[in-house]
Amino acid sequence: VKYAVVTFGCRVNQADSVGIERQLRALGGRVVSPEDADLVVVNTCSVTATADHGARQTIRRIARTNPGVRIVATGCYATRAPLDFAKLPAVTDVVDNSDKHQLIACLKLEHENPTGQRFGEGDGPCGKTIQPGTAGRTGYTLRVQTGCDETCSYCIIPSTRGVGRSVPLAHVLAELDEVAAAGFKEVSVTGVHLGSYGRDLGPGCTLQDLLRLFDTHRSTLYFRLSSL
Repeated sequence: VKYAVVTFGCRVNQADSVGIERQLRALGGRVVSPEDADLVVVNTCSVTATADHGARQTIRRIARTNPGVRIVATGCYATRAPLDFAKLPAVTDVVDNSDKHQLIACLKLEHENPTGQRFGEGDGPCGKTIQPGTAGRTGYTLRVQTGCDETCSYCIIPSTRGVGRSVPLAHVLAELDEVAAAGFKEVSVTGVHLGSYGRDLGPGCTLQDLLRLFDTHRSTLYFRLSSL
């Protein structure tokens, strides 16, 4: 299948989009422009009304320039207001943030291939499905945390991404090994609330422990932290 992933918003969303691309590429998908794609995944943001408007405008433009395209909406706006997308052309599916990691299963794409060429089977590590330079990337965005336990009155994040959840150190290490093996040189470490990393994992796991893992990793990777 020919696909495109359009991303709005923060680095966490960018990391989620890399994960979506991993799923599609591992199943034989080929990245093209939205105008030429059979399937377009729009990963939305909802931090402002402007972000919401931008997502709707983009979906309308893609539907206008690519008749017959299948558009899937996901991300924070799609999670917050899924019914908004029922009014938009070509949107066939809305996938909640909590289901992003299994987007292929949600869409049952293995049974619906618009190109007539079936997907392969199984998934693979990022080192096999996302290579340096893919979609203009020279670095890799590594999401180690998502969600937030704070209740700031002005922030919509807790209602769209849920409570704070951290990726266990062992899983982070495994992904770093795959990223290094793929040839990436720089890793941007991101999360909704990096400063809270490890709070949900129990004693002995904090942001400091995560930094120690980076420091001792046997690779030449350069690490960059996004906002804490």
